[in-house]
Amino acid sequence: MPIQNALASAGNAVKSVVVLLSSMTPLLENKGSILLAAALNLKWYLAYIGSSIGSFLPVPFLLRAGERGMNRIRRSRFGAKVLRRADHFVQRHRSFFDHRGCFALALIVSIPFTGIGCWAGVLLSDLLGLDRRRSACAILIGIVISGFITTAATYGLLVGVRQLAAV
Repeated sequence: MPIQNALASAGNAVKSVVVLLSSMTPLLENKGSILLAAALNLKWYLAYIGSSIGSFLPVPFLLRAGERGMNRIRRSRFGAKVLRRADHFVQRHRSFFDHRGCFALALIVSIPFTGIGCWAGVLLSDLLGLDRRRSACAILIGIVISGFITTAATYGLLVGVRQLAAV
């Protein structure tokens, strides 16, 4: 527990860096990092800004990796299984994605569930063959919306529970 004690006693700058770094990881992304920030008693706006920036930082690099990254993922057994499922999903909803490409991408990234975020958005963008710049903008919009929803829900619930506990 020395890490927990060190983080609990650390200043806002250290906590913000931890939130930023945790939001860059797949699956955790901004949803999990906002929960972490709330657990560390970090102010809501620092949690929102840090998690949004951290979630978006890997996106340009992932988009640039494109087909090379997809080929590497396809070589692993688990990655090939995930990509088969994603390909199946894309083919099943192909007309929707062809008609509403970047809007659909922003909508999917903005869903505040862990695992559906910028990493999945980059994967979907590669599978659909969307323009990198438009995809980056759509993913950024999705991250901002998802972060807002998660921050409002997490910190709103936290304030509510604290007020109930004070009664």
